[in-house]
Amino acid sequence: MMRAVSGAATDVGRVRLGNEDSYLCTDRLFFVADGMGGHSAGEVASAIAVSTLSTALADLDSVASDAKRVADAVRAANSAIFDEAAQDSRKAGMGTTLTGLALTDPTGHRAVVANVGDSRTYLWRHGELRQVTKDHSHVQSLVDRGAITRAEARVHFQRNIVLRAMGIDTSVDVDTFDIDLEDDDRFIICSDGLVDEADDDEIEGQIRQATDPQDLADRLVALANTNGGRDNTTVVVVDFTAASVATASHAPTVAIERPVEMARPSKWLAVAAYGSWLVSAAIIITVVVSAITSG
Repeated sequence: MMRAVSGAATDVGRVRLGNEDSYLCTDRLFFVADGMGGHSAGEVASAIAVSTLSTALADLDSVASDAKRVADAVRAANSAIFDEAAQDSRKAGMGTTLTGLALTDPTGHRAVVANVGDSRTYLWRHGELRQVTKDHSHVQSLVDRGAITRAEARVHFQRNIVLRAMGIDTSVDVDTFDIDLEDDDRFIICSDGLVDEADDDEIEGQIRQATDPQDLADRLVALANTNGGRDNTTVVVVDFTAASVATASHAPTVAIERPVEMARPSKWLAVAAYGSWLVSAAIIITVVVSAITSG
């Protein structure tokens, strides 16, 4: 049985006036949505994305869960955003990126990562950091063609141009990745507010210093702000640990209560009891002596 422990942090940054990021962090669902900063109502789009996923994937245990089901949930969120914008002209053109994972099979140690846009999901395993998702962005296409390096992409003047986002059209292509989980896997799920301000080496440095998922999430958001904080930054960190099925099935789901200690009798009760015993003994002795004398 695979279990998850998570932490999350989000911040408006040092430049923006509002936070358009949203995140979902439950025992099985871990997603970050980054509302499109250049469009209206980006915060609405990101909120719809995570709330729709929460509802669509709430019953992961009741049916077979796989990459197709997760992708269908993302498409449902896309439709919900598009429909909301169509009904309210003030929200026209709103959109959001989305990245994260669903723990689809805890017993089989399986998860599905989903991605639309340039928010990222990383995996820290065996002391190495690996980017699981691929950015759907203009600068990533330039990197793929060898026109620029990854380092140059981080500071490129067109780095904010995304090629794929939710809510912009009636349908959306979703990247999904099946993941076989291992004990001590750590996932870092983040909006581009982090990766635009910190490179992978800096992120790795914080991973090595962090004490737990919440500490790491806080550290990474602080790092983005220290390096400039030009955008909203949201980070969800998920640690997975493996437990045997037998152990998991009997694990308590609530805090263990301490057994109630039996109350000790007061010293006065003890004295009274001892006195009663002496009186009873005296009576018995008197009766026995009287019987012998009479005989």
